[in-house]
Amino acid sequence: MKQKNRFRIVKKFGPHLIRALIGSQKIKFINKNKFEKIEKKYGTVIYAFWHNRMLPLTYTHRDQDVHIIISEHKDGEYISLVTDGLGFQSIRGSSTRGGVKALKKAVAVSKNYDLAVTPDGPQGPKYTVNKGILYLSYRCQKPIIPVSWDSDRKWILNTWDDFIIPKPFANTRLIYGDAIFIKKKEDINRMRAYLKTKLIALEKKVEF
Repeated sequence: MKQKNRFRIVKKFGPHLIRALIGSQKIKFINKNKFEKIEKKYGTVIYAFWHNRMLPLTYTHRDQDVHIIISEHKDGEYISLVTDGLGFQSIRGSSTRGGVKALKKAVAVSKNYDLAVTPDGPQGPKYTVNKGILYLSYRCQKPIIPVSWDSDRKWILNTWDDFIIPKPFANTRLIYGDAIFIKKKEDINRMRAYLKTKLIALEKKVEF
């Protein structure tokens, strides 16, 4: 099958499949009130979540004009086609390609829209925090909100990130972590390990 045909199929059916799959689940939100207070205070935020845990978030945060930074690689095109169909906006670029262009656009839109970044994307290594999200937070002066989730029934794919797909009608817990602020440029490297620790801690809190 030609790549253009694959793109058409993903664009047409991908968003519907996610709405059906994740919409079938019982989702419990943890710390949502705390998150909403932060968002109200700062206007917009930067969501941070591991690459392998993005799927349910494309449903729970749909139709909110969240701007996702997505790589310019072919795999990123598939993700963009699906998330655009779920009411997100794509900012194309990563640490390896188009990063400067993506950063400039993200800083500009952060005044009015939430941003979403996978710190270990687009190619890993798994659970590694690239400094891009921290630099973005510093430039925007917007808080980073770590997010994670777990389901009692799920598939784990054989990919570089062990991509996780919750099964139909699963029970899912989604948790928001405490806000992380990057006030000074010199804090960026130090806070990489801190963000990683917080994301891993959230996983343990929602584990079934």
